[in-house]
Amino acid sequence: GNNNNNGNQSPSKFVELPFGLGHTWFEEMDYVSTGETLPADHPRRLQTLKHALAMGDALLCSLTGMDDSGDGNCDAQHDDNSTTSSSSSSSWIPERIFLFGFSAGACFAMELCRMWKNSGASGATVGSRRRMPLGGAVCIAGGIRTKEESTTMMMPRRSTKRLDGDSSAQRRPQQRNRNGATDVLIIAGSNDVVYSKEDAQSSKRYYDHPSKVRVHVQQGKGHSMIGSEDEMRAVMEFLSKRLVRRMVSMEGRCG
Repeated sequence: GNNNNNGNQSPSKFVELPFGLGHTWFEEMDYVSTGETLPADHPRRLQTLKHALAMGDALLCSLTGMDDSGDGNCDAQHDDNSTTSSSSSSSWIPERIFLFGFSAGACFAMELCRMWKNSGASGATVGSRRRMPLGGAVCIAGGIRTKEESTTMMMPRRSTKRLDGDSSAQRRPQQRNRNGATDVLIIAGSNDVVYSKEDAQSSKRYYDHPSKVRVHVQQGKGHSMIGSEDEMRAVMEFLSKRLVRRMVSMEGRCG
């Protein structure tokens, strides 16, 4: 039979589950031998998550009309004031793209939001179009698990020089404020033993801008998808404020 390890992971596919069960975003469990949940910083978990994020990032670059430059950043194809890609008139505005995930999918969605912002911040140059925040992400029973971005945890030390040392770590939030972070809603269950309400608060702290994260704790809920009116109301309220955004840049210019 096939061992489900990194060698079985095609460059164009996600992690293959054993027994022909399909695929998963990344290895959150040891599918090879024990079946136990892998620690958040386990190399196999980080490597497969990095692989999934690279594909997700490439998809977002494609949707927004920006090419993948190969170094984790999208090639700029228009200037700071441009709202559409010069290569494609049908590209999507980032704020019209929303992510939704459950459990590992929720972790992937929130990690992708973090990567989308941080890659754009680190790779932006004068005259390029910086990455704008996505419309939002709804994370059910899941979220980021590591304080440091998962992709940078797998990079050689020389590639993370800007993250090393207290001084650079302190400068990072100020440097990235210009791009803005995507708003995130996390729904956690008070009885969830896989992703607890404490885990949800940790995810919020680990996000570059914790103020962009709202945590809704559903009493009596375990590790499950949306199953109550209160949860659906929280999702609808979150989306209602973001599906149609005000054009702040135009306010005060009329009348």
